[in-house]
Amino acid sequence: MPRRFNTTGPCEASRHYMLPAERRLPDLLPYVEAALYFVLHAPRQVGKTTAMLALAERLRGRGYAALWASLETSQGVETVEAAEPLWLRSIERRAGELPAEDQPPEAGPFIAGEPGQRLGAYLREWARRCGRPVVLLLDEADVVGGSALISLLRQLRDGFVGRGLGAFPVSVGLIGMRDLRDYLATASDGRVLNPGSPFNIKQDSITLRSFTAAEVVELLDQHRQDTGQAFLPAAAALIYEQTRGQPFLVNALAARCVASGAGPIGEAEVWAAREGLIAARTTHLDSLAVRLEEPRVARVVEAVLMGDRKLTLRSDDFAYTVDLGLIEAGPPVEVANPIYREILARLLTEDRQAMIPAPWWPWRRPDGGLDMGALVAAFLPWWCENAAMVAEEDAGQYPEAVAHLTFMAFLQRVVNGGGRVSREFAAGRGAVDLLIEYRGERFAIELKRVRPRHDALERIREEGARQLEGYLRSLGLKEGWLLVFDQRPGRAWSDRLWAEDREADGLILHLRGA
Repeated sequence: MPRRFNTTGPCEASRHYMLPAERRLPDLLPYVEAALYFVLHAPRQVGKTTAMLALAERLRGRGYAALWASLETSQGVETVEAAEPLWLRSIERRAGELPAEDQPPEAGPFIAGEPGQRLGAYLREWARRCGRPVVLLLDEADVVGGSALISLLRQLRDGFVGRGLGAFPVSVGLIGMRDLRDYLATASDGRVLNPGSPFNIKQDSITLRSFTAAEVVELLDQHRQDTGQAFLPAAAALIYEQTRGQPFLVNALAARCVASGAGPIGEAEVWAAREGLIAARTTHLDSLAVRLEEPRVARVVEAVLMGDRKLTLRSDDFAYTVDLGLIEAGPPVEVANPIYREILARLLTEDRQAMIPAPWWPWRRPDGGLDMGALVAAFLPWWCENAAMVAEEDAGQYPEAVAHLTFMAFLQRVVNGGGRVSREFAAGRGAVDLLIEYRGERFAIELKRVRPRHDALERIREEGARQLEGYLRSLGLKEGWLLVFDQRPGRAWSDRLWAEDREADGLILHLRGA
């Protein structure tokens, strides 16, 4: 059976193109040898399960009774009474990975025991029976919630104190998307909770990094070796640039590219695969939509989207959003990769697009190209008439970004199917850069805002003009647009709508107020 690029479940070397996931981790063997407990956290579908299955196999080869098990079946089960049996059954189901003499006991008799003590009793009996030191790797640990999570952590802490050969697992790993601090926040029930100390094994959290550019090339070359079909160097570089090495995205793009034909794969195939992936809304990408509705995520994403200079980097919300893989901590603080950035923008603008009627103005030039001046000129009076309605209907998780998102929706309404919009936003910039590519031409737009009670229009306009100049020079363009949304209360539209065109060292800047 030919190998393929994998986007579902753990990788298997006989079936999938893959790189050793353990190389993207710090060496965990010293933690196990020192009888330490640890938390491994990384975003969804970056190879955590693959890495932990490989670690368990490696540890078994070194004389440990090492077992991987998933706690996923207890997701949404917040009572100890209901969750604990699921944990024991999950461990029991994986017993076949071990020789008979190292296997955990049958779960049934322990499930009949006292809630809140059953997991600890089960693990103690396993360690007592086994002639080897026991290591337990619990995947999807962060789906456990409520009192069940409190019990899980407390029982592991209690066992940690007396751990050792014949007593309790010498090392336990909790694997999930979230770091320990978020486990503790989730587990808070008003009681004193200190189950975390066994897991404080190093100053920095253990995480699984994404692929490097060289590793992307190495992965893609496995397909050439198997089939003779090559990814051209420019295509491999584009895949890395668009994914920043996120393993699921790398594999998903590559899988779509090889499905497009048998010839060499170039940049055109990658761009087509990118658009198809975004449009397909796979389970992985659809999960972003759910995350964007979480208030703690929305607060951080909105700040990044708006280029906020006062984003609180030490907040739990910020750390949580980074752990989910949505945001890179930087500097600069930005959306994790261009594909996520595009999906984020489309998810946040798709409802707004429904508010906007089909383009009624002559936005195409006679030669079929995009008339950017006409597009901006059409948007401004439409925004003047509809801003209040849009703000009222769209009072959701992103209130500060309504104007920016509405213009992006207006723009997307035009270029859908005929062009591409690239977006650049990062915390601290105070602006959003848009690049529209349409029929071989490129158009640059800078979006800024005058915040209530904080900014002066003149300062924001001049700052925006300088940023637009820099953006144009980085792109090699000679002309661009700046839109400044004035969000100060009580401002009449006659004051908000203004226009200025200026030249600056050979550049033409179209400055517009909204």
